[in-house]
Amino acid sequence: MEIVSLPPIASSFIQSLRSVGYSLESAIADLVDNSISAHAKSINIFTQWRNGNPILAVMDDGIGMLPETVQKAMQLGAISPNQIRDKSDLGRFGMGLKTASFSQCKKLILISRTNVNDNWYGICWDLDLVEKTNQWLAQIIPYDVCEAYLNDISFSSVTGTAVIWSCFDRAIDPTSIKNDRDYERRIVNLIDHLSLIFHRFINNDNVSQKVSILLNNKVIKGMDPFAINPEPEQLASTLLSEQALNIGKCTIQVKAYVLPHPSKMSYAFSNRVSNKGEHHLGQGIYIYRAGRLIVAGGWQKLAKASEANKLARISVEFNNDADHLWCLDVKKSRVELPALLREQLKRIVFQCSAKSSNTFTCRAKMQVLDTDPIWQRVFDRDKQYIVYKINRTHSLLAEMINCIESSEIKSALLTLIEQALPLELLKNDVAALNIKLVQETEDSNQMIKKLIQELLIAGFSADSISKVLLGDSNFSLTREEIEHLIKSVEG
Repeated sequence: MEIVSLPPIASSFIQSLRSVGYSLESAIADLVDNSISAHAKSINIFTQWRNGNPILAVMDDGIGMLPETVQKAMQLGAISPNQIRDKSDLGRFGMGLKTASFSQCKKLILISRTNVNDNWYGICWDLDLVEKTNQWLAQIIPYDVCEAYLNDISFSSVTGTAVIWSCFDRAIDPTSIKNDRDYERRIVNLIDHLSLIFHRFINNDNVSQKVSILLNNKVIKGMDPFAINPEPEQLASTLLSEQALNIGKCTIQVKAYVLPHPSKMSYAFSNRVSNKGEHHLGQGIYIYRAGRLIVAGGWQKLAKASEANKLARISVEFNNDADHLWCLDVKKSRVELPALLREQLKRIVFQCSAKSSNTFTCRAKMQVLDTDPIWQRVFDRDKQYIVYKINRTHSLLAEMINCIESSEIKSALLTLIEQALPLELLKNDVAALNIKLVQETEDSNQMIKKLIQELLIAGFSADSISKVLLGDSNFSLTREEIEHLIKSVEG
């Protein structure tokens, strides 16, 4: 049979490569992968706006590359995805450096060396040149120009590698009125992304090497999505199970955790565990490849996201020798659970979800034990519904109501408040993903002080006020805090 050579047309194919679907954050993460694979201990991301002509560089102190390796790294498809890699190698397709970079900018420069006695060696991809010539032509950068580029980005390592982006045309939203603000917002998102994706390397959590990642020389702190490194006097998560699941010759490590109840986490710790403290968004399965996070949360259709499940988190880790099982995409941001693993995970997900739900259920039961609650939770077992009613025997409330002479008005007032409880709004707010439902406000202490002052003026004793505030956990006050508030009002 006759064969014919059909090489891709450079000028049009390069545009297709640019549309793989990278975000700025995922593109930078692909470059960080390469630095970690090069055994870098420090990775510094440098960026400046430069009056609308931004520059961004990823620099590392890794082992560096020889000139022939630099050329291979800049060549499309030079490394087969089927090639056996070192266990610590985070690469996959041999395309990440190019596709990630081309997705954001039109000019990519790679400069590297392995020995301080050698000259720097660099190659530049200029996509305008590729389109103009319709050929896969890259430019070799003279060593003195390489040094000028490195000085421009304040590269300080004597060996290692620098990837430099310029001529941005994709990383900036053309519809944005304030391009500088839009770019700044993307850089902030980049920090959040890297702190999560590489948290195990940053925190030196069971990985081959600890890595410091910096943005403009400022250290990026790692997230702690499983709450295993709590602050002093903070509770850590509960490890429910730890298993090694075998699929063929590959081993998958699975750990199931339940986070502490949100009330037991400080604001700072809560933000380290979940982005902006949104535990609802962070629930689910976290999939790692050689220590690098690929998928951050979500239940992979094994469970539903819910308030009851928001403390449940499961870590699933595989090494790069299991890539063929996962259908890993080129951006390293999506995988498919192997069918055999899916079946084994169902039981673990069920157990973890149940434990998360119990954490809230147990806490709800504790509230019923309040000695003098204003609201009473009434559960009808036969009809299987819950009703909230005002506690008509509440010490202070009863005295207030007795000030109303008409018994009909008393009953109507209490019934009106009970029936007007906005249950549907509350259910919507609890289900919302982007807001928090809280009882406290920034000036809650002032509001309680005002309440104490009004009750004292009305003739209620300090002891009776203290008893009421202490007897209802909704106020979330200790005896000492209540005494202090009363004294501050009386004084």
